[in-house]
Amino acid sequence: MKIMIAQPYYWTDPMKGEFEVEIESILEANGDCYVRINEQVTKPAGGGQAGDKGILIIDEKEYGFIDTKLHDEKTVLVMKSSPARKGKALLKLDMSWRRAMMTNHTAEHIFVGVMKKKYPELILGWIWVDGVHGTVVLEGKVIPLEEILGTETKVNRLIHDEVAVTTKVVSAADVDESVRAREGVTSKNDAIRLVNVGEFDSSACSGIHVTNTRDIRAFKITDVKAQEGNTHIEFVTGEIAVANLVETYNIALTRKYSYPYEIEQLGAILDKSKTLQISYGEAVDKILQLMREGPNKEQLETVTFWHEYLQGFEISTLRHLIKELKLTEPSVTLFLTSGKKTNIVLWTKGMPKDAAHYITDIVESLGGRGGGSADAYTGGFTEVENPQELFLMIVEKVRKRILE
Repeated sequence: MKIMIAQPYYWTDPMKGEFEVEIESILEANGDCYVRINEQVTKPAGGGQAGDKGILIIDEKEYGFIDTKLHDEKTVLVMKSSPARKGKALLKLDMSWRRAMMTNHTAEHIFVGVMKKKYPELILGWIWVDGVHGTVVLEGKVIPLEEILGTETKVNRLIHDEVAVTTKVVSAADVDESVRAREGVTSKNDAIRLVNVGEFDSSACSGIHVTNTRDIRAFKITDVKAQEGNTHIEFVTGEIAVANLVETYNIALTRKYSYPYEIEQLGAILDKSKTLQISYGEAVDKILQLMREGPNKEQLETVTFWHEYLQGFEISTLRHLIKELKLTEPSVTLFLTSGKKTNIVLWTKGMPKDAAHYITDIVESLGGRGGGSADAYTGGFTEVENPQELFLMIVEKVRKRILE
């Protein structure tokens, strides 16, 4: 039996980008303008895919639309400014946006198809595809990163194999388990549109797609997160994917000259960097422990005075250390670290004066500069020959200031 169904133009010729349309109504609300047209030539948002963008040309004047929606089975263009009149208009699609949506959407089909073959129990949760990137949530399992990257490789292999992507409309009764379809789709519709990626994947879908996988060019995972037992994945395709890959490779290539290594060694270097970061974190924890128990904590009448010289630490780490001390009693905490620049941080808690009162003129008298808020002061020195000696001088001066 032949299935008859009204097919929107973007199903049959998604690469046509210019149409003569009839504006049926214009409505302004909530700061936007909603223009309803008679023709189904733009893809409305829905099914996890963004709507088309473009311009309307009326009497040689251009009016941009930023989205397309469907209301009462009619196409509605979302615009920031109202067209001058109803009637005939020329509609031009933003084909860069549409092509990117097509490549992202078809890549999503392939990616989910590969994942479902490996993990049949997975449920396709929330998806979003627009002209920039795609997002997929696979429910029911936290998938290891290496498995996801392995799937990325398989998707790119299918892209490079130049597999034909075809569509057809069939009776809902003829859709079997070989077709991926969201729950309830077949029961709610008499006819279903199928999108087939060769013989690899068949899915029920009303979105726009490329006609051959070669048009996707490249598929790149950009982020993976585990969320409440599900796997949240973001990706890019086409020109954006190529640009991301080139940028990442160029960063690695540039960095190799400041820290000599071969590109093939990058993985081992990143692993070493991760180990160093862990060691750095452990060192910070150890320093906190020593500070809480160590000798550089003085009681000056009712004020606790902490002071530490920490060679080689960044100023952000100094702030972190101070916050981690979690002091509740009146206190003044002073840290100095040396490197290319000698930095100093002073933090007060429950003191009668602002932090600057206890240190600003001291730093300036020793050739430094700084400033801060009510409870924190940050300053620095350049070309310090003996940072430890400088630190001891500052400690002595701050001690006297507290006792005043």
